[in-house]
Amino acid sequence: MSIINPTTRTTLVNDKIRFSSTARNNPAIFMDYFPPQGDGEGYTGLEMLLVSLSGCSATAVTVLLGKMHKTVNGLTIDACGIRQEAPPYTFSRIDLSFTLVSPDVTLADLEKAIRTAESSLCPVWALLKGNVEIIVHHDIKAN
Repeated sequence: MSIINPTTRTTLVNDKIRFSSTARNNPAIFMDYFPPQGDGEGYTGLEMLLVSLSGCSATAVTVLLGKMHKTVNGLTIDACGIRQEAPPYTFSRIDLSFTLVSPDVTLADLEKAIRTAESSLCPVWALLKGNVEIIVHHDIKAN
């Protein structure tokens, strides 16, 4: 497998702090901040970090469960970042809540997939590990 080095472009699009970001040929996403510094018309940088962690984890877990010949009919990850009270106000903790919809995945299967995503498959999680406490919650809904 060859390693792909991602590239992005972020461009200021107004007279405040709203930015347009693109990668490959995908539609732009917008980053902004709360008024009055921004217009509140996009994600903040920390929200984007939570989205990246959730998406990376979801991809890894879904692929792993597929390799285990399990059925994934739905997966939702809710992420909540708890910020420090002093500058630079980084996350001190992130809560990740996985809700899987499947007729045949057991809790042991899901826990194994999440552990593997965390330990070796999700590069975003690897970047955060050791810097931020990540607490995982999980649930399976049968369908």
